[in-house]
Amino acid sequence: MIPIRYREVLPPYWYENEVAGWHFGVMEEEIDLRGKKMNELVDQFLLQRATWGLGLWEWIYFREDQIGTITQRREAIRRKRLAKKPFKLPILRQLGSQYGKLLQVKEEFLAKEIHFEYDSSFPINMAGLFGDFEYIRPVHINRAVPVLQAPESTITLGAKAYGHSVDYPICGLEMPVELGTSGTLAQRTITVGSVTSATRLDSPITGFEIPMQGGTA
Repeated sequence: MIPIRYREVLPPYWYENEVAGWHFGVMEEEIDLRGKKMNELVDQFLLQRATWGLGLWEWIYFREDQIGTITQRREAIRRKRLAKKPFKLPILRQLGSQYGKLLQVKEEFLAKEIHFEYDSSFPINMAGLFGDFEYIRPVHINRAVPVLQAPESTITLGAKAYGHSVDYPICGLEMPVELGTSGTLAQRTITVGSVTSATRLDSPITGFEIPMQGGTA
């Protein structure tokens, strides 16, 4: 019998053809193997999936084979590709966004530093950031400085108040018209804002962070 995957694309008069059933039954394994080899070949053009094709990648970027595991060889090629790109803001944003929720990248001309501002509510891989930055850092830039920025938030408080109507039958005598919580409902809101603070981290050694000052700076 012809497998279902082929019956769906063949005309009905093929379904009971015994010779066709033998043909497709034998060729099914070969077709699956060919599809697997084609997918494997396509993977060699993608650095994240390349395995036996890493030797060609290494010849392009290093002109020699590299030593290490597949993961280590891929990482070496990735950094080599990154180093060939121009040291400009789009590349720095691309680099910084790999290791946390990047808000912006700024260059401090006087200090010769690149500041990466991150959202402090998300995890940050500083070791990866410093490693990649040092690999592509030009000589006129001293270092990278990660800056953590707390997100802004607004807190709204609500309150209820009741106003009562009072009748004065006699001068100096106050008498509520109705007891309880009757009256006109009044609502008020209070908005409380937060102050954003950024903490600068001094990193004299790559991957080692020391706050310059406790608290907020």
